[in-house]
Amino acid sequence: MSLKIGTVLLLGAAVLLMAQQPRQITCKQISEASGLLYSQQYPRVLWTHNDSGDKPYLYALDSHDLTLIARVKITKAKHRDWEDLSYHNGKLVVGDFGNNRSKRSDLKLYIIDEPNPYKQTKAKVVKTVRFHYSDQAGSDRRNYDCEAMFSYNKQLYLLTKHRDDRHTTLYRMEGNVAQKIIDYPIDGKVTGADSDGRYVAVLTYDMLYLLEPTGLGDNMFDGAIHAKHINAGQAEGVALVKRQIYVINEAGELFTYRIDDILKG
Repeated sequence: MSLKIGTVLLLGAAVLLMAQQPRQITCKQISEASGLLYSQQYPRVLWTHNDSGDKPYLYALDSHDLTLIARVKITKAKHRDWEDLSYHNGKLVVGDFGNNRSKRSDLKLYIIDEPNPYKQTKAKVVKTVRFHYSDQAGSDRRNYDCEAMFSYNKQLYLLTKHRDDRHTTLYRMEGNVAQKIIDYPIDGKVTGADSDGRYVAVLTYDMLYLLEPTGLGDNMFDGAIHAKHINAGQAEGVALVKRQIYVINEAGELFTYRIDDILKG
């Protein structure tokens, strides 16, 4: 079954996507999991972090058994409200852009060299990007909370989590400005995103979207959009891993979905 949101056909939106048996993170230091990223340098390594309230730590997990490999302190960084992780131009990016009341003036991206979790317990920020949204000045709308970030075609993008409606706004980072690209009626609150260069996975609390952008511009919603319902609790982070998609929820449960199952009608 399919339905339309806006002008784009969503394929299979009424179907519940079945996951493999969820696995539980046992590391007690991860009390409120948020972002998720599969390492491009170290096989089997999954990076995650806590939501607001933790110190500036990244946690490296073994993706096979979810045991903790390392807790890495990010020096010269603060953890106000970290929400997502991404790669960009060979660097690891930490998004400190949680903004529940849409009033923060200290939104940041921390750029770091990916640490070796088997050797390092500290990693230093190589660049801090302080940014603002291009369309926020003078606005009183509460739609500037952000929990999703991904890199596609050498550009870094953000997706906001609207409070006033069930839309999301796509932004492209340009220096210290998040430039608005499009407001999209996704019918949910976006909590995570990731891309493998072909697909873009977008997560809400109860839906998993797999986008196939045309690559002709910045609008990630201009191609086929596959959508499936999920039952993963308060889903907070998503990572594309070969032909699979990992979803982590706030309670530290990891769900595994097959891309082929999402692509089915």
